[in-house]
Amino acid sequence: MGSEYIWGVHPFRDFLVNSMFLDVDISHKNSKRDINTAFKYILENLLINRAEVVYLDFEISKNENHYKLIGKNAISALWLSGIIPSDATLILESSTFIIGDRKYKYNKRTKELTYSIIKN
Repeated sequence: MGSEYIWGVHPFRDFLVNSMFLDVDISHKNSKRDINTAFKYILENLLINRAEVVYLDFEISKNENHYKLIGKNAISALWLSGIIPSDATLILESSTFIIGDRKYKYNKRTKELTYSIIKN
């Protein structure tokens, strides 16, 4: 059994879920422009350095009834996961980085973001 969706925690996810409720195919190429514009607007209101919004790069694919959101660089993967680090440039320079108690690794080839918990 699934868990209840909680609104207001993750603005990117909220936007995508709401779009799907409105029967928008978020993987369609015409939707990508609107989603990109909305995500940029969200980021411009969250980022300390608004110029970093240029790093937003993602794709959305669909396989039957399953959507996959892929960040095409490390900072986009973090943003789309709901993590807004204070300095995007530092994140882009390394494929491994630490935020809080987690060590993240972004695989540039597979476009996957993974993390492990750092034990104190």
